[in-house]
Amino acid sequence: MNENFGVGAVMGTSFRVFARNLIPFLLIASVLNVPIIVWTMSVFDDHFMGVSSSFTWGTRLLAMVLNAFITATITYGVVKELQGQRASIGACIANGFKRMLPALGVALITGLAVAGAFLLLIVPGIIVYCMLYVSVPVSVVEQPGILASLRRSRELTAGHKGQVFGILLLIFIMTFGITMLLGNVITLDTMAHIRTYLYAVLGVQIVFSAFGAVVAAVTYTSLRGDKEGTSANDLASVFE
Repeated sequence: MNENFGVGAVMGTSFRVFARNLIPFLLIASVLNVPIIVWTMSVFDDHFMGVSSSFTWGTRLLAMVLNAFITATITYGVVKELQGQRASIGACIANGFKRMLPALGVALITGLAVAGAFLLLIVPGIIVYCMLYVSVPVSVVEQPGILASLRRSRELTAGHKGQVFGILLLIFIMTFGITMLLGNVITLDTMAHIRTYLYAVLGVQIVFSAFGAVVAAVTYTSLRGDKEGTSANDLASVFE
C-alpha cells in the first residue's frame, strides 16, 4: 500500500473493508460486547433512572478492555482483507486470543496516558490520543512488547497527527450524530421507551466498536505503507 496517507484514503478503505466483512465483524463485536450489555442491563431496572459515577467509570473501563480485544481480533481480518483474502470468524477470534493480553496491556496504558493528558488540558489529551492511536494494532501485528508498542505508534503517527485527528473527529461526529438522532426519534417519556433507547445506543456502540477497530487497523497499515512501503502481504506474513 504505497499511497499517501490521508483521511479520505483511510476512511474510504475502512468503509470498503467494513462493508465486505460486515456480518463477521458485527458478529465478533456483538459476541465480545455481551459482557457490557449484561453489565448495563443488570444495573438498569425499573427503579433506576440515573447512573452513578461508579457505574459510568465501570462501564468505560469494561468498554476499553472489550474494545482492545475487538481491535486485536478484527485487525487480523482487516490485514487478510487488504491482502485479498477473507478471514473466518474463528481465525479472527483465535488470533485475537493469542494477542489479547499484550493488546489489553497496551490499551490500559494508552487509556491512562490519554486520561492523564486530558486532566492537563484538552489539546494535550488529543495529541496523546492521536500519538498512541495505532498502539493496539502495532501490538497485534508486530508484537514488540507493551511499551515498545507505544513508542512504535508514536513513530508511525509522527508527522501525521493532523490526519489522525481528522479520522477520529469523523468517527466522533458519526457516533454523536446517530446517538442524537436516536434521542430525537425515541421519546424518553416512558420506561419502555427508555429501554428501547438504551438498546438502540448499545447497538450503535457495537457497530462503531467494530468499525472503529477497522479504522484503527487500516490507519496502521496505511501508515506502514506510507512510511515504510510495507505491503498487506508483508503484514499478513506475521500471522503464518
